Amino acid sequence: MPAKVAILPVKEPVLSAKESMLSVKADARAGLLTIADHLGRTGWVGQQFYLISGRQRLASESGAVTRQNDDGLVWEGKLTPQLTVRLQVQRSPTGRGWTITPTLRNEGATDVSFTGYGFRAGPDQPGPCYHHPGGGLVVFGHTDNLRYENLPHSRVQFPFLRPLPTTPTHLGVQSQGPLPALVLGQTESDLWLVEGALTQARHVISWHLGLPSHAGSCADRRSEFTWMGGAEEVVPAGGQVELETTVFLLVRATPDRFYAPYIEELTARHEFAGPQSRLDREPVYCTWNYGIYTNITEADCLKRMDIVAQVQRGGFFQLDHGYQPPAVPGNGATPEADAYYPDGSQSWDLSRFPSGPKGFAEACRKRGLRPALWWSPRVDLNGPIKRAHPEWLLCDRAAKPCTDVGHNMLDCSVPEARGFMENCIRLITREWGFEGIKLDFFSWMFDHPTAKYRNGGTGVEWKRWFVKMIRSHLGPQGYFLHGVSCPLGNPFLAIDGFDSYRAGIDIDRGSWDHHIRNCSWLLPGMLANGRQTWFGNIDSCSGAPEFPVVERRSRLAFAYLTAGMLEFSGPVEKFDAAALEDYRRLVERCDQGGPWSCPDTEAFFGRPLPRVLVRHHADGSRTRKEFGAVMTIGFFNWGDSAQTTSLDLAQLGLDPQRVQFRDFWTGQGHAHAGGIVTAALPARAHAVWDVIPK
Repeated sequence: MPAKVAILPVKEPVLSAKESMLSVKADARAGLLTIADHLGRTGWVGQQFYLISGRQRLASESGAVTRQNDDGLVWEGKLTPQLTVRLQVQRSPTGRGWTITPTLRNEGATDVSFTGYGFRAGPDQPGPCYHHPGGGLVVFGHTDNLRYENLPHSRVQFPFLRPLPTTPTHLGVQSQGPLPALVLGQTESDLWLVEGALTQARHVISWHLGLPSHAGSCADRRSEFTWMGGAEEVVPAGGQVELETTVFLLVRATPDRFYAPYIEELTARHEFAGPQSRLDREPVYCTWNYGIYTNITEADCLKRMDIVAQVQRGGFFQLDHGYQPPAVPGNGATPEADAYYPDGSQSWDLSRFPSGPKGFAEACRKRGLRPALWWSPRVDLNGPIKRAHPEWLLCDRAAKPCTDVGHNMLDCSVPEARGFMENCIRLITREWGFEGIKLDFFSWMFDHPTAKYRNGGTGVEWKRWFVKMIRSHLGPQGYFLHGVSCPLGNPFLAIDGFDSYRAGIDIDRGSWDHHIRNCSWLLPGMLANGRQTWFGNIDSCSGAPEFPVVERRSRLAFAYLTAGMLEFSGPVEKFDAAALEDYRRLVERCDQGGPWSCPDTEAFFGRPLPRVLVRHHADGSRTRKEFGAVMTIGFFNWGDSAQTTSLDLAQLGLDPQRVQFRDFWTGQGHAHAGGIVTAALPARAHAVWDVIPK
C-alpha cells in the first residue's frame, strides 16, 4: 500500500502576541538596520540600503537615527555628498511585522539618475538568519519555483520549497506575474521568514539568493527593486522620490498558510477587486477549449447559449478568439488590435457571425447571460498600424520595435496610441454592449525587459493605467480576466481592476496530461488569493463528450476545491445527461473565493499535485446555509495505479463523533471509522465529501 499522506495540523498562520514581537534597531555608524525577534537572531539582521547608479552600487555609510520609539524609527544617511536616503521603519498595518519605506532626497544642484535599489546584508552581518536545532535543511519558497514565464518561454518547475541554490539565483524578474514575496525556513520547522512588497507603484521587487557566505546566516540575500520600460529614474535637483514599501514578517504556520499574514497586510492597506467581484457567484462559459478554438460560428454559439442558459441560469457567456475575420486588407495574419484600426468596422467576421457584435451580445442577454469578449492589443508585424503609425510601436533601448513574441506592441506613453486603445474598449463595452473582457497576450507591452517608453514612465505605471482604463469602461459589475502572460498571483493587479487571473497553463484539448500540467503550477499562488484579493482561474472545466467520467469529474472537483473562478467549456450540445448534471452541480455550488488548505505537505516539497485538499465554508456563507457543509474534503489520485490516502480528522479540528460525511456528487452518506477517513482510489480517481455537523 502506498504511504499515507503526511498531514500537519492547520495552525493559525501567525505567532502569538508575545512571539510576534519583532524588534528593530539601527546602527548609525554602519548604516545598518536590524529586524529580529525576541529570540535574538531570528529575522533579517544587518540590512544595508544601496542604490544602483550607472555601474556603481552606492551603499549607505553614515547617518543617524532621527526618531525611535515603540512604533519604529527614522534613519537618515548619506549615499553621496548630495544624495541622502531616509528610511522610515514602522509597524506593519496589522502590527505583526515591520515595514521599511526609503525616500531619496537630492540636496545638490544637478539631477541624480538611478536604475535600481534594495537591501542587502551589511559588512560582517549575517543577513536573513534563522537556525533552529533539529530544524532541518534551510529552504526557500517563491512562485518562480513553480513556473518560469518570460515570453516566449514558459514551463512548469518544482518543487516550490527547495534548498538554497548553490549558484546564485535571481527570483522575480520574469514579469509582474510572480507573487512578490520571498519565504525562508527549514524543512523540519514551522517558523518562516516572509518578506514581501507592500506597494508596487512604479517598481517591481526581485531577490538575489544563494548559499550563505557568513557564519550564522541561512542565506545570502539581496532584495532589489527595479523597473521595466525605462533605462533610469531621476531624483531631480532639490527634490525627493519616495520608493516602495517592504514588509517583514515572522510566521508560524504550515506551508499552505505562511502567505496568509502577507495577504492580510496587503488587504489592510489596499482595496482589491475581489470583495466587489461577482465571480464568487457567477460562472463563466468560454467558447475556446476542448478542441473548439477558433472553429466557431454564430449558429454554434446560439446552440451552446441555449444549453448554458439552462444549466448556469445566469453568469457570463464569453466569446473567445475567433470572431474576427481571417485577415484584414493588407494584413496577412490573424488580426487583434489591427482589426480595430481605424474604427473597428473590420473587426467582426459577418460571414460567420451575421448578427454582428451587437446582435451577439443581445442574444446572450435574451437568455439571461451576460456577454463577454476575448481581446488582445497585439499588433501584426506587417499590419496597418505599423504602416500608418510606426511612432505608436513600443521600442527597446536601441529604438528598435519589440518583436520578441512574434508581434508588435503599442507604446502607452504615446497619447495617440492610448487614445486608440481606449476607443477599442469603448467600442466593445459602450457600443457593442459586452460586459466582460478576457485580456490576452498583452503583458509584454509592460514587462519587456529592455522596453523604453518614448515619453517616460515605467512598465508598472503604464500597466496600471491600461488596466484602470479598461475597468472604468466595464464598471464595477463587469468581469475582467487577466490572460497570457499568466501571472502567478500578483495581487497588485487586482488593485487596478482585474477580477481574475489565469493561474494555469491552457487546458487545451483537455486530455489527462494537459490536466496534470495545468494543475502543476497552481500551488501556492492560488492559496494567496480569493475573495480577499482576486480569483484564480485554472482555465476551463467540463471537457469533451469522449472523456472518461473519472477524468472529467476529477478536474471539476479540483476546480471546486481550489475555490477560484469557475469557467466551463466544450461542445455542450454533445454532452450527455450525466455530463450536464456534473456541470449543473458545480454551478449550484458556486460560492467562490473562500479559504482552502492543502494539508498534503509533500506537495510543497515535491511535485505540486496535492493528494488532499480542504475547502472551508465560513459561517454565513451560501454553502453553509443551503447545503449545511462546514468543510469539503477532497482526495486525489494523480497516477495510473490504485492509491489509498488517509486523513486524521483531529488535525482539521473535527470531532468524528459530531460530524457526518456526504458524497459531493451523489449526496449519499459516507461512513468513517473513528477519527481517520480513508479514500481507496482507482487510477486517476478522486473522492469529495462534504462534512456535515450532526
